[in-house]
Amino acid sequence: MSYFEGASTAADPSDASIGVDSDTWQLPLPSGEYEVFLNFRGPDTRYQITDILYRFLVRLRIRTFLDDENLREGEGIWPNLVEAIEQSKIYVPIFSEDYANSKWCLRELAAIVERQKHEEGCIILPIFYMVNPSDVRHQTGPFKQAFRKRSRSFDERTVQEWRDALSKVGALKGWHVESNDKYASLPRASGAITDLVYSIIWSHLSKSIYVVETDKLVAIDDHIEAVKERMELDSASVGVVGIHGIGGIGKTTIAKAVYNKISGSFARCSFVGNVRETLEQRDGIISLQKKIISDVMRLTTVEPITSVSDGIRIIRERVSGFKVLIILDDVDEKSKLDEILGKFENFASGSRFIVTSRNVRVLRTFTEDDKLYKVRGMSHTHSLQLFYKHAFDLDSPLPGYETLSSDVVSTTGGLPLTLKVVGSLLYKEDKGFWKEKLAQFQQHTLEEEVVEVLMISYASLNYQAKQIFLDIACFLVGEDKEMASYMWADCGFYPISNVIILLQRSLIEIGDGNQFQMHDQLRDLGINIVHRENVENPLRRSRIWSNPQALELLSREKGPSQVQTLRVNSGSFVAKEMASDCFVNLSELRYLDAEYTMLIGDFSNLLPKMRWFRLHYHRNAGHNKLTNLKMENLTILDLHSSDVPYDWGGWRNIIKVAEKLKVIDLTKCYNMTRLPCFPTSGSLEILNLSCLMLRSADLDLGNLSNLKVLLLKGGGVRKITGGTIGVLKQLRELDVTEFRCENLGEALADIGELQVLKHLRASGTDIVATHGTRAGIRLPTSLKELITSSPIANLSELIEMETLVVRDCSYGLEIPPADTMWWKLSKLKSMELYGTRMTTSLDCLVALKTLEISSCHALRRLPSLASLSNLCKFHSYECPHLVEIQGIEGLESLQVLSIVSEDSLSLLEGLGTLLSFNKLQILQIWGCPCLAALSSHDQQLGGGGGASQLVLHSLQELSIGGSALLLQTSFGQMLHLSKFPRLLELEVWQLEAVDVDKELLLEGLESLEELTRLTLRGLAIQKLPSLSKLQKLEALTVTGASNLREIEGIADLKSLEWLVLSSCTSFETLPEGLSGLKRLRQVNIEGSTNLTCLSALSYLPPNVYVWGPNLL
Repeated sequence: MSYFEGASTAADPSDASIGVDSDTWQLPLPSGEYEVFLNFRGPDTRYQITDILYRFLVRLRIRTFLDDENLREGEGIWPNLVEAIEQSKIYVPIFSEDYANSKWCLRELAAIVERQKHEEGCIILPIFYMVNPSDVRHQTGPFKQAFRKRSRSFDERTVQEWRDALSKVGALKGWHVESNDKYASLPRASGAITDLVYSIIWSHLSKSIYVVETDKLVAIDDHIEAVKERMELDSASVGVVGIHGIGGIGKTTIAKAVYNKISGSFARCSFVGNVRETLEQRDGIISLQKKIISDVMRLTTVEPITSVSDGIRIIRERVSGFKVLIILDDVDEKSKLDEILGKFENFASGSRFIVTSRNVRVLRTFTEDDKLYKVRGMSHTHSLQLFYKHAFDLDSPLPGYETLSSDVVSTTGGLPLTLKVVGSLLYKEDKGFWKEKLAQFQQHTLEEEVVEVLMISYASLNYQAKQIFLDIACFLVGEDKEMASYMWADCGFYPISNVIILLQRSLIEIGDGNQFQMHDQLRDLGINIVHRENVENPLRRSRIWSNPQALELLSREKGPSQVQTLRVNSGSFVAKEMASDCFVNLSELRYLDAEYTMLIGDFSNLLPKMRWFRLHYHRNAGHNKLTNLKMENLTILDLHSSDVPYDWGGWRNIIKVAEKLKVIDLTKCYNMTRLPCFPTSGSLEILNLSCLMLRSADLDLGNLSNLKVLLLKGGGVRKITGGTIGVLKQLRELDVTEFRCENLGEALADIGELQVLKHLRASGTDIVATHGTRAGIRLPTSLKELITSSPIANLSELIEMETLVVRDCSYGLEIPPADTMWWKLSKLKSMELYGTRMTTSLDCLVALKTLEISSCHALRRLPSLASLSNLCKFHSYECPHLVEIQGIEGLESLQVLSIVSEDSLSLLEGLGTLLSFNKLQILQIWGCPCLAALSSHDQQLGGGGGASQLVLHSLQELSIGGSALLLQTSFGQMLHLSKFPRLLELEVWQLEAVDVDKELLLEGLESLEELTRLTLRGLAIQKLPSLSKLQKLEALTVTGASNLREIEGIADLKSLEWLVLSSCTSFETLPEGLSGLKRLRQVNIEGSTNLTCLSALSYLPPNVYVWGPNLL
């Protein structure tokens, strides 16, 4: 017995205990009545291998056609057989000794072969049952005798078709049951063949098991690749990957798409949807266990499971032995995966699990962060594509709906669920309906189907977390997390734990500046929740940010109000008086954000719960017009850009009674001539005096012992008194950027003693000048961020440092100093050098991800970059004497390479190899007139002529210009635009000197179908390739193209918003069809002096802004 290798006999096909129950089949299969067609000679195999194979396939839920030769009557049955053949995708002919004696077998086989010729994806899996495959292939042995009879009964053409079919199928690789195998007729021998055949059948069918419609997917490939990368499919270990994000962001769709892509690589698969909902049902865990067992074992009926532990036992014994792909969709904190599956490590090597959740904390309980994939909102371009598919059932909008579509999509925040729901809502509706719905969306109104999905995460929050979520949604997007936390902590909202909860559930994000960020649709959800608090009387809601409502609220002086947070402004740049009577009924108010206001009156016993008092651009009403502003619970006082003086009426009482005051912000309070007295309680933790010039006043540190943040950027005082900076033992952040003070050096002398200082920003400030030494100042080893213009004595001791910025050091600072043990800075991730010298190797900076050098006039050769394998961004600007950059062939993680205005640079070592990594996303090389080599021998890209084959799928932005000689290197060989299929932005300029056909440089431009921005400057070209295929182009800029006379295809650029044809002196008339560009907003024709026919401008909509001297 011989057969294909690689299949296992994990299940016994002859096991009659496998039941059939079609009700348990859940994964949809391809359309059609049958999937497998069995072609066989009944008397030879009907009750042997054919019967075993048929029963096995049916029991395992594969629709299999098996005809009964005894029921065939005349030719009337033939159309039904042909239909079954056409419906099927897999054909299993079972050749036996008397096979060729059946005209039905031969006719079916000929039809199967003909079907395979014209239908992609059809496969034939022959079984040679006690016959020699060569007899089938050459029609010898028993087949020779049968064909002698056929030749007398059928015409020559028919017989030849049968011979050809036998020859073709007989040559295919299949399974051979030897005629001399004494066990050939036994069920188990046939069962072994059956299981092998089934393994092949399933591997092909699994590729067609789509659990998601793909015809309306957009930009799914990048998501699939990102998840696959985290799955490490080549590894033999058991892997778990998590996909997380807010509801409606597309987690399930991505998981299904990945399932479609890779399921054929696994022995068994299961997609388990709606885990969270199933677990809410009775015996939910057992239901999920049955689903997994049913899918993996391919059973229609699963034996009873008496308990959760019993289910785990069955999975361990019957499921875990397979290499499986299991996807668990929509898992929340109540989902205990170990109770469903047992331990992941118990499964066979190579198994993979994908888990989707709104809550990243759940995923972190069973996998590492590098195995997590966060799904973010779609770009505007991709959002439009998805919207079109649902709003029009097309790939582009109907005429006249372009602008409306873009405006609607702008309100969705790129959330796929919203795009689908809104698109379906607007399908086949007229413009009036569209405009009405758009007005609703612009007022943050969400469709109920979207609200229902998003509310799942919100509803599961505790009360305090809900209050924090609503505060952020309505007021605090873009605000500092720490500031808000002071308010919440004093209100008993437990911000540390509850902000973490919101982060884990993807309801908020924290940006690089420690600021709150939130998806637009989640922000709209929060606004909707508040809107529903009191539909009939909006003034009785908990939060008010609408200025008309806020002004109306403050104009009423009767009846209590439930408002907790309020934003109001005067409605103009003129300050509006707000008397104390306006606040009489606002006893619950804890947050006030008022702009261009003027508080007057007696505030006795008002605002008892105020925590965050924010008066921006507040105007001083005059001495003693504001009295008794007593806010005992105040934690934050923010007077940014207000003109309050040091003797402002609010100071005395606030400072006197606000023992909880944590933050004072006096940024840009230019009317302040000296500082007020700070709270003597020592409660203050953040003090911001940025841009506050107090040349005749002192800064007293005496009452600031608990200060954590001191911001003095761009300001100045006469002296710092009350001790040195060393008295601020709790200081974590100090910013003295461009700060002026007579005794700054003395005041900072003991800064090295601040053991918790993490951030020091001191560029433009000479913090060591008074010491008269070039050795530099000693800094605390706790620093993570350092921005300086002064030498540092102990740089190599700052082992926690992650960011180093050195700007314009007047001492001619070398980085690193000659005696520095540079290798100790193993955590350094970002380094920016301006006006310094670099004199030693960078080999030890293994964690470095960003390197930027600029205006380093003494720098001639940059130390080799070859060892910086983790570097993601490299920028080099205006280093006029820099001759060569070496080692970029080692930057295997580089995503951004920017070489700009390097007048002397002649060698860029390793660019070819770098490009071959195919990870670069942004490439800028311009203003480098001497750059003429990519290596000392100007090797071909990628080595050995790779330039012609290299396609940069990763590149999204390309900017090249003023580097004419570079195009004569091997780099020029690959600069065919068709090699950048995913390019989004392209800029080409000033290449007059190069001996290259300028128009040839733009060959392939029409292939850049993803391009959104195209900029061409100073090119001596007469004609551009047609732009008609650039359907996603949003901005087109052509300047200084003095020979260019026309641009073809502009009328087809349906996404175009910005058109610049500046200083194109050969243009005599504007391109035709501009009036049809519904998204066009601006047209610039400045300097195109020969434009005489401007009639096309008169047809533009009035909202298109046009400028240029010819219009005067």
